[in-house]
Amino acid sequence: MLKYNFERLFKMKGISKPAIFLMEAGFPKDKAYRIINHKVSSFSPNQIEKLCAIFECTPNDLMEWTNDDKIKVSENHPLQKLLPAMPVDLRDIAKGVPIDKMEDFARRIEEIKKSFG
Repeated sequence: MLKYNFERLFKMKGISKPAIFLMEAGFPKDKAYRIINHKVSSFSPNQIEKLCAIFECTPNDLMEWTNDDKIKVSENHPLQKLLPAMPVDLRDIAKGVPIDKMEDFARRIEEIKKSFG
């Protein structure tokens, strides 16, 4: 079953106030709250493009797939790439970094960001 998983993206991007984030990106208040509360079943191509732009991701990153055994797919089927992944929350990772190493931590993250263009 395919579904949107914005919660994972919010955590990965360190977004603590998703409604405000979405409204600042131009989504109306009602749409922002429907997104957060998993009440949206579809998006227009323009909205998908906008979401990909603000999350810096592809449409695949907006969705996850759970194999509910209604559809049989092989282990190397492309849908397998959409299986739920553990969200990475940089705030949690940063909590384990000593203060005197925080500058180096930030510098390394910037280097990684630059390597992606």
